[in-house]
Amino acid sequence: MTISVKSIISNKIKYLNPKLLLKAVFGMHLLFIIHLPISHIGGSGLYLPFNILTWVFISLIISIGSYQIFESKRFYFSKFSMQSWVGFALILLPLVYSNNDHSNFASPRLLGLGFGILLLLAFQQFRFYKNEVFIFLYMILGCVFVQALFMFTINFIPNWGLFWLKSFSHFGPMAQKNIFATFLTTGMIISLVLFLIDKSIYQETWKKTIIYLTPLIGMTQLISLQSRTGYLSLFLGMGMIILINIQSLKKIKYWFLLALIGLIIGSIDQKDQGVHRSKNAIEYSKNSRMTTYLLTLELIKQNPIFGVGYGGFLGSFRKYYAERKHADPTIQILGNNNMDHPHNELLFWTAEGGILPLIGILIIAGSFLNMVWKTKLKRGWLYFTMLLPILVHTQLELPFYISTIHWFIFIFLIFMIDERYGYKHELDISNLSLFKGISLIFPLLVCIYMFTTLQSTRLLTKYERSGYKDPHLLSSIINSHALQKKYETLIMKLNLEIAKKTQNKSKLENYIQWAENYVQHSPYLFIYYDLATAYESLGNKEKAWDVYRYAKHLYPGAKWRDEN
Repeated sequence: MTISVKSIISNKIKYLNPKLLLKAVFGMHLLFIIHLPISHIGGSGLYLPFNILTWVFISLIISIGSYQIFESKRFYFSKFSMQSWVGFALILLPLVYSNNDHSNFASPRLLGLGFGILLLLAFQQFRFYKNEVFIFLYMILGCVFVQALFMFTINFIPNWGLFWLKSFSHFGPMAQKNIFATFLTTGMIISLVLFLIDKSIYQETWKKTIIYLTPLIGMTQLISLQSRTGYLSLFLGMGMIILINIQSLKKIKYWFLLALIGLIIGSIDQKDQGVHRSKNAIEYSKNSRMTTYLLTLELIKQNPIFGVGYGGFLGSFRKYYAERKHADPTIQILGNNNMDHPHNELLFWTAEGGILPLIGILIIAGSFLNMVWKTKLKRGWLYFTMLLPILVHTQLELPFYISTIHWFIFIFLIFMIDERYGYKHELDISNLSLFKGISLIFPLLVCIYMFTTLQSTRLLTKYERSGYKDPHLLSSIINSHALQKKYETLIMKLNLEIAKKTQNKSKLENYIQWAENYVQHSPYLFIYYDLATAYESLGNKEKAWDVYRYAKHLYPGAKWRDEN
């Protein structure tokens, strides 16, 4: 009996299980891919390889969700997801304002927000049983545990000499201490909630093992990180769980005992390594943060309706700070930091877009909180505690820009609560070919863009590591769009060096024109330095000194490169 190849392929497609595929993609990313250390030059967003890979997997999940619509012939959505689109529309409206000359710099985060809502909808296309949702939570817990275990090994067994393990602490997704602290806290809260709601842990040893080991290993790392954001998140999350389950404290006594043991071990290790922040450093961090908040609020009061324009915070804040510092020298010095985010998500969107993005965010947040409030059940608020660490972090820093995995987990936790307590709707779909096409084309386009970005970050890293000696690496970059600022400044720096050596007047004037435009949206100190040297090379020393003095005005207290 002969079976055609076409028949075999059609049968395989027929029995393709989208739900099983979703679980495989979810698990592969969290339990394996995210833990691969890839060398990079630092920064945020797509400058970090692990964020690039996370967006690849997000696109795959959105694709699987679209294919599920094609298979089921139904589109499922919730009241919350629709209200999220309303809020998102309000967030997009400031793009039509006249003050958006630099809105292209805001497009990555606007796309990220839109993709987040699409990811939520992709999850909603599946009907998950309670134990299946728990498995997803255990995958997240496994991801947290692996990260904590790697860092534990690095700290407590530093002489293993494993190069990949050491590179993990520098190039892994949790290299930034507050990002790691929030990740650990999220994991510990999830483990405690699972202990309370998953009755199967007593029958399955692996579940009980990971639930108990997470607070033990996690607390050893949280202490050494000295992250006030992490401490606050853990205190709020655990405090809320205790208040909700005051009658179940005996049940979780061993969890708290292991957390206490981890705390003691972490404290001893911290003393042995002499890890501590000076009082001056802590005081400076607190004062500079408060100064940033207050000045951002003042900036909002000056532009309450339209904001300063999307992509305009960096330039507007630096100029406003310089003016306020000049008028009142007692204001905290913010140093040479390029303040491109006020370390508070609400303030950021409001400062750039004005009142409409604020209303949009409040619609999304209000809709979600209203859903949880209407449950009138302790279990609903218990689930909500899993969101607290990341939610708190968004009001104290910028976790989603540094770590896309935080955004991914945040969206899944929102989906989990919405799936359990939200109002659900469904539509019969007639045009199924559209969703089949999306399931094929969307991930293909995203993967092409992201993998070319990965190639670009690799070449930029190699160029910097070589001491900027091989410009051919820059010409080999395929996708400069994703790394626009870094790529642009490196190219123009190279052109400036050539122009100065050859005394090419045309190239020097070209650099000056570019730099004068560039500092309007990104007034970096090193650009002003190079701009001054360009004017000096043209023999215009008076203009060079004007640039120098203005740079000193923007960055009070900063040292010029030639100063001792």
